[in-house]
Order: sequence, then structure tokens, then C-alpha cells
Amino acid sequence: METLLESHDEEQLRGGETPEEKLQVSDHQDLLLSLEQTDALYPESYRLNSSDEVRLLAVADNFQRQFSHLFPDRKPLLLCPINECGVKKFVSTTLQPTLTIHPGLFTWEGCASFVANFLSLDPLEPPVDLPRYLSSSTSVLQRQTATCFEFGTLLCSLLLGTNYDAYCVSGYAVRDMCLLDQRLQECPLLDTQLNVTDEVVMSLQQQQENKYTVRPLRELESHFVIQQEKKKREAEAVLLQRQTLQEDTQQPPADPLQGLRVHCWVLVLSGSRSVQENFFIDPLTGKSYSTASESFLGIESMWNNLNYYVNMQDCSNGCADMVYDLDDIKLWEPVLYGATSKKQLILNVLKKKESHMMSRINHDDEEQEQPRALEMPRSWVSYITISKKDLETRWPGGQRTTRYRKAKLEEFSPYLRSDGLLTRLTTYRDQDYSEEFVVKEWYKHRNDHLEEREVHKVDNFTTERFMCERRFHLLFLRYTHLSADAERHMEFNSVRVDGLVRRVETPGEMTEIFKGRDDFLHYRHVIFDRHVQFTEADVSFKADERLLLKVVERFHRNRKKPASQDVAERVFLLTLRRIEVTYHLEDQRFIPSKRSFIKPRESTEIQKEEEFTADMVSSFQVDPAEKPLNRLTLYEMLLDLMMDEKKVVLQIKESKKEVSSSSE
Repeated sequence: METLLESHDEEQLRGGETPEEKLQVSDHQDLLLSLEQTDALYPESYRLNSSDEVRLLAVADNFQRQFSHLFPDRKPLLLCPINECGVKKFVSTTLQPTLTIHPGLFTWEGCASFVANFLSLDPLEPPVDLPRYLSSSTSVLQRQTATCFEFGTLLCSLLLGTNYDAYCVSGYAVRDMCLLDQRLQECPLLDTQLNVTDEVVMSLQQQQENKYTVRPLRELESHFVIQQEKKKREAEAVLLQRQTLQEDTQQPPADPLQGLRVHCWVLVLSGSRSVQENFFIDPLTGKSYSTASESFLGIESMWNNLNYYVNMQDCSNGCADMVYDLDDIKLWEPVLYGATSKKQLILNVLKKKESHMMSRINHDDEEQEQPRALEMPRSWVSYITISKKDLETRWPGGQRTTRYRKAKLEEFSPYLRSDGLLTRLTTYRDQDYSEEFVVKEWYKHRNDHLEEREVHKVDNFTTERFMCERRFHLLFLRYTHLSADAERHMEFNSVRVDGLVRRVETPGEMTEIFKGRDDFLHYRHVIFDRHVQFTEADVSFKADERLLLKVVERFHRNRKKPASQDVAERVFLLTLRRIEVTYHLEDQRFIPSKRSFIKPRESTEIQKEEEFTADMVSSFQVDPAEKPLNRLTLYEMLLDLMMDEKKVVLQIKESKKEVSSSSE
């Protein structure tokens, strides 16, 4: 790049400070002064101005004087701030259109999210004045702290590189947006996720319903008690609704600087990249807004890498009524009059292609180029480089905490924490963040394959979700925190060998749901003695038999067997030494066949084994014409049931061990 010898006037244009300016040295300026000692570390374009830049600075200085003379009530424009090397640079040349190699930065959503996450805000001080310094995007990426104007410059550079018609906007916004205060906004993660656990459980219960299942007996309840409980719930709901309404209507204190706080954001015009409507992007949060949003109170100027435009429209109603036709000089006054705009640049390229093709056909000489107006010089900023590590780190220091309305969102980079935590969302019952309500966490790269954990502080239960590779193929686990009355709800992948898809354990009971088994088993309900707990030393069947009170198993219909021989339900009453069997309904029958067996007592040192007698079996056959089974057949049937009972007890024992292992 060509450079010129500096005169005294040119030296001032390059950023030389007057004695009065040196008296007002801020912390930011101290940093820049220290960087002057290491100018050799920066490229020449950072430290010197080319001849075109010197001419542009002179034009900008003249434009600023005329603007102040014609509009004395308006604030000065941000035209030539000082860069990190102490040199004045025109703001448009600070934009460096950059197209990265990362697919995640090919859209405006990806670019806005990266900028909002990667940088931390350095608020303007004072908040009503434009910044005197504007560092390059390369320096901003290194230190990861930036003012709102440096946020906007980096975002606009990335958007211009991906062919968006983007502009940096200098104007005024509300306090919450300028200070990145989101405590009055709803957290974007607060949606139906908090209620997904109940929905999953209810949907799974509906899926497991069987039309052949016998409905339980109706529980007798007092209508008076039900009405009283209903009135109590309605009163609590009304009270909660009033509290919520009072909190929502509670307005924050008035801002004494309302309408004066300076802010920078990005405008994306329609026409490029299939953008249908103009919209704003707040670079601090990465969110998009309508151009009529009430958060934006007015615009002073805006610029891209081709020109600088001053707003000549009335902003008394904010930005809602503004028109963004940059070719209309009555609405937008350009600094470089006659310079090529974005639309003109596209048209010129098309015209050149067309004229080049016509000249080839007609063999005409090319037209002589017309003298051009002063064009915007090339950017002095080096090409912006974003590494893969930057995309993975995302936040300064690898983590960020954001407070929303009754919620706190903590985000962490991958592999930053040893437990694999990526995101933690904590919701509160009040706006003072004093009483936690629900804590939800997202994990990745864990040995136990945990993906999500949701802790309900008030209801005192925890929900966990796992990947398919989890031990025992566990996908979902919900448990209470009370050791005395622990409850566990577990969901499994259908690839299990035993076909188990769901297990619910409550104090003294356990219910298991199966699917796709060869023996057609789909339901098992176990009742334990609540006064005795399982221990690791319980390894014998006799110990388990004392702990088990009742086991109920239900089976789907096996069409290969007659209904009178196809078991629908069997009940093992271990303490009563009884086994009850209910068969499926036969066609055109309303009552199923049943049998009840009493197990003979086993031999002991005192007495011998009890013999099987006909009194130990009671049968009910729906078809009176069917021949009753003989004693030997019933005895063999009882032996098979007793063997099945032992297998069931062993399976229940393994289930209990699995529950204890899954909870660790």
C-alpha cells in the first residue's frame, strides 16, 4: 500500500491528539497508549494511512464541519474514530468483509450467535457519547472484549462476507439493550421442556393400556372432600395468578437517560440471500428484531464498506416509520456522493458482463471509462480469521452466565468441565433469584451416557435422560430424593433381551411393562413387605420369598392356543402359598375360566413333604361340556407354576439389583 509523507494537518487527520484531548485519558485510551509501544506488531496499514485514506479523512472532516453547522442540535457523527495504534480511520474502512470456511457461519443466525457468544461487552462510558476508539475486528477477536460498535463491526464484516446487504447502525436504544440486561426477558430455553417429563410418562402409560385389562374397582371418595380440595386448588391458582400479574405489571424504574443512550446494531436489507424483509440484529444477543421494534429509539447514521449514510428522517416515533431507500438523498445523505452502492455494484457487474458479450458479437471497441467519484478505499484491517477452537470455546473463558426473568442460564464449552456439563438452566420462584424452583442440566461426553438432568427443588424429584448406550439400555430415570419413600420411574430401549420397556418402583411395590416377548408377558406387578428391605446378603430364594408378598403377571392373547388354556393372568401369593391363574375370555363369553392352587409344604426335619390332594385345587370352567382335568394333569400344572414362580422371584431379585445399580 502506498504511503505519503505527513504534513502537520495530515498528522492530525491520522489521529494525532491535541493537548486538550490528552487530558481526558480513559482506561481504554491507556490500553491504546501502551499498544503504541508495540506498533511493530501491527501491519503497516494499521499504523499509517494511504493517500486515498488521507483524502477520505479530509472529506470526512469537511463533512463533519458542515453537518455541525447545518444541524447544531444533533450530536457529532462517528466518522473517524481512533484505532488500536492511535491512528484515525474512517469507519467504513474498518469493515473487512470476510467469508469463513466454517459452515456454521454461512448464515446470519450463525454469525450473530458466534459474535454474541464469543465477545463480552465493554459498556460505553459515558453511555450517551460515541466512542473515540474503534479497534479492528482482528484485535477484538484476540482480547474477546468489545464495545457495542466493535460488536457490530465484527458482525457486519461477517455478514458482508456471506453476501448479505448489511450495515452498521449508530443510534439510540433502550437501557436493557445497551447494557445487555436481560433480567426482564423470558429465557429462550423456557418452553415445554419443563413439562416434558410428565408428558412422556402420560404418553407411555397410554401406549401400555390394554383393552383386555380388567378395570380396577372404583375407589369410594367423598364428594364433599373433593369439592373442598377443588376450591383450595382454585384459590391457590387465583393467588398465584395475581402474584404473577403483579410481577408482570411491575414496571422497572424510569431511565433518566431514555432516548439518549448510544447503541450500535446491524441492519440487513432485503434483496440479498433471499431476505424478504428488512430486519435489525442486536449484536450483543444475536437476536433479530423488526425494524419497527420499540427497543430501537432512533438512528443517526449507518454505513457499510462502500459508503456512509446520515439519516435525514424524523425519529420522534422511533424507527417504525423510517424508509431505508439509500438512493434517496432526501432520506439518507451520503458522505461520498456518487460512490458506488451495493445495488449499483451488482448492476454494474451485470452491465459489464452484458457489454462484454455484446462487444464480442459486434467486434466493437470497449467504451472508455467515465471519470469516477471518490470511492471507498480498501479496508485497512487484516483478513479476519476464526479458528475451529474459537468456535468450540464460544465464550470468553469458556463459560458464560446470563440472567433472565426468574431464570439463570449458565453455558460451558465442551470439555471445560470434568463432568461434561454444557448448559445449566435454573428457574426461580421470584425475581430476586433467592428460591430455586427447577434446575435443568445438559451433558455430553460422559462415561455414563447421561444427556439431561432435571431437578425439581419444590416437588423433590429428579429426572435423568440417557443415550442408547447406557447400561441396561436405560433411557429415562425419574426418582425422588426421600430415602424413606423413594420412587423411581425408569424407561428402557426396546432392544433389551427381556423386552422390558418401563419400570415403576414405589414404596413396597414395583411395576414392570414388557413388549415383544415370546411368552406374551406384558405386565408384572410386585408387592413387597415394606417392613423388610433388600440387602446384598439376600441371595437365597427363601429370603426373597419372605420379602415378596404378591406377584401379578398378565399376558397377551396367544392365538395358537385355545382361550381356555391361554393364561391371561397369574398371581403368586407367596406368603399364602397360593397360585391363582385366570385364562383369556373365550368367544361369546363374559367370564373367564379360573384355577387356584395351594402349594404342598416342603419336607423339613420335623415333618415330611405334604402330598398333593384334590382339595388343593379349585377350578371354574366356563364351558360346562368341557371335560375336567384329572389329578395328575393338575399336579403337573402346579409343578410348572412352582418352577415359574422360582424364575419370577429370581427375575425380581435381578430387577432390584438393576435398580440399585442404575441409581448409582
